[in-house]
Amino acid sequence: MTGKDNLFSPFGFSVDRKGRVDNNTRAFLSKFKGRTGPAIADLESDASWTGIAATANALIREFVAQGWTEKGFDSNETAYASAVRAVTMIPAATEFAYAPYEVLRDQVTAGTEYVATENAFSIYERDMWLLAHAAANRAGRIGGAACDWATSLNVMQSQLPNVGLVNLFVSWYGTDLRAGECILVPGVTRASFETMPDRWSCAGMSRGEAHVVSQVDGNAAFGGTPDDTSLVACIKDLKARKLEVAFTPFILMDIPAGNALPDPLRGGAGQPVYPWRGRITKAYATADRSAEVEAEVAAFVRQYRAFVLHYAQLCADAGGVDIFLLGTELRGLTWLRGAEGGYPFVTALKQLAADVKAVLPRARLSYAADWSEWFGHQPPDGTGDAIFHLDPLWTDPNIDAIAFDNYWPLSDWRDGTPNMDRALKEDGTLTANTDYDYLMGNIRGGEGYDWYYASTADRDAQVRSPITDGGYHKPWIYRYKDIWGWWANPHYDRLGGIEAAEPTAWVPRSKPFWFTELGCPSIDKGSNQPNVFHDPKSAESALPHHSTGQPDNLIQRRYLHSMLRFFDETDAAFEETNNPQSTVYDGRMVDVSRIMIYTWDARPYPYFPLFWWVWSDAANWAYGHWIAGKLSTYALPTELDSMAKTTTYAPRHPYIVDPATGKLDKQYADFFQSIEFVKGSAIANVPLEPTVSEAAAAINSLLAVLRAQNRLAT
Repeated sequence: MTGKDNLFSPFGFSVDRKGRVDNNTRAFLSKFKGRTGPAIADLESDASWTGIAATANALIREFVAQGWTEKGFDSNETAYASAVRAVTMIPAATEFAYAPYEVLRDQVTAGTEYVATENAFSIYERDMWLLAHAAANRAGRIGGAACDWATSLNVMQSQLPNVGLVNLFVSWYGTDLRAGECILVPGVTRASFETMPDRWSCAGMSRGEAHVVSQVDGNAAFGGTPDDTSLVACIKDLKARKLEVAFTPFILMDIPAGNALPDPLRGGAGQPVYPWRGRITKAYATADRSAEVEAEVAAFVRQYRAFVLHYAQLCADAGGVDIFLLGTELRGLTWLRGAEGGYPFVTALKQLAADVKAVLPRARLSYAADWSEWFGHQPPDGTGDAIFHLDPLWTDPNIDAIAFDNYWPLSDWRDGTPNMDRALKEDGTLTANTDYDYLMGNIRGGEGYDWYYASTADRDAQVRSPITDGGYHKPWIYRYKDIWGWWANPHYDRLGGIEAAEPTAWVPRSKPFWFTELGCPSIDKGSNQPNVFHDPKSAESALPHHSTGQPDNLIQRRYLHSMLRFFDETDAAFEETNNPQSTVYDGRMVDVSRIMIYTWDARPYPYFPLFWWVWSDAANWAYGHWIAGKLSTYALPTELDSMAKTTTYAPRHPYIVDPATGKLDKQYADFFQSIEFVKGSAIANVPLEPTVSEAAAAINSLLAVLRAQNRLAT
């Protein structure tokens, strides 16, 4: 079933264009046994959304009572949504999706194509625009609060009630992995929209002056850089919603297939396709610890400063932000050493922090390091060097926290044998990779803390090498997970394996940790390797270790919830040693209000990913780090009741059907059984944004079929 054919009823049932239930959803209905419970009355055609929600609740309770799931609704999933305090906001590449107002491209005039709003579900193809425009008009979503941004933020604040901070990602494009040759520039998807009344502009550049992003199969590889005016309005809207705002300047590498650029990583021609920004580094032939490194870094820094300072000023124009990050995951640059052994990009970040602080004096600042970068530099050159290379930045008075993007592996699971982690628990049952105690036990333990794999062959055979430190007995310096040891101890650089006589400027326990990203893909065994993502256009695309490649929303939820529970003092599983209090400042080691879940999307679910013909990355949603549409296996009755009482925006999709594939979620695979409808009419087709009467008609037709089959009380 394609996205175009997959139209949803208020319950997430898939129906074809003839109004018939598709085979997967018909199979779901086979679970109903019928009982003598209270009858569910039909809805009036002019029912309120509160009434529709109440009927939905009654029907869902009937599902549970009839045994469609043995355990009913999982309270852990409600707790998970409530535990989220902060999120990252993407797409960083989006010309107008962050705009909290309608952005028109063109009016409908004789002889022209229909070109709809840029940010009311971002439709621009002619036929699909007609469908979406009509549905959006009926729902009151064209104009005013009708844009992608408002729709997405409304859902976020409804489904994640305790989110207090949004980390806004905004991208420019890098054109080369060689630092000295890389150009950083804002980009657009098309060079011109002659009739567009909302003019795109960024850093004084018009659309015609900006970089036009490359294409893959006739579609833009990325969205464009957000328009400056829309960003100012976006930041103001977040603050009006009583949310704290973090801002992250973000680099996407626009290096398409077939390029002949010299590869700084391997030599030869042809750089990796659409690579990670962390691979920006010196040229292949440039020696480490040289003046040439310093010159190449300086060339990059000149552009990088213009990029970052532009957004610092933009945030000031918007009235300020709470957090400003100087960049993210530029590991290949922070690890470069100059002629005297110093780290020139780290020095540049220190100067940049001072300059940003002058523009945003009330903002708290940091740099979002990679999870493999934050703790130190240990070059694999056999020297034995172990240098706390970021300590000059972390200890700078303008820097408020040690920040990094956290993608720690919390499992080493595989099907079959060997599987050293599968064992009998105290209650006699076998460990599962979704167990909280298993995942939480690997936060301060497991891979990256107790042991590592020395090779791919060792990983396949589960030959684990312990992390040790010989005579100095400080294994924490080699553990990327060991924030406890790093935070609580003085730091001594090692050159040639010998500790320096004096420590760095780091004062133990002096600043908190922020997790500026915390993510896990919704894919089988995502917790084995949560940093990888599925994106076929990119050379970085990969599956987690030992993954089957099948979507799995549960492992994403359990990974993220395990991390949140472990560090949160309000959780019943919390232990004081998990997240100790500082003796230097008033707070704990990890600031849980700064654990930023990756990721929420300004393109509202389910339109993204359902409108796959609009967004070229829609197919990645099913496997990716997005959390919208994946927060719960079930539509929780208590959540529905609460929303029905407090708002007319009643929930209309419990997301039983995966909108990316049109099939039932993996959790319902056991319910795929055949069923023949021998009585009753077809269940009515429903548009994406139904009116009250359309929703009521769909519910009534579903009730009629279930009654006719003696599956509901009459």
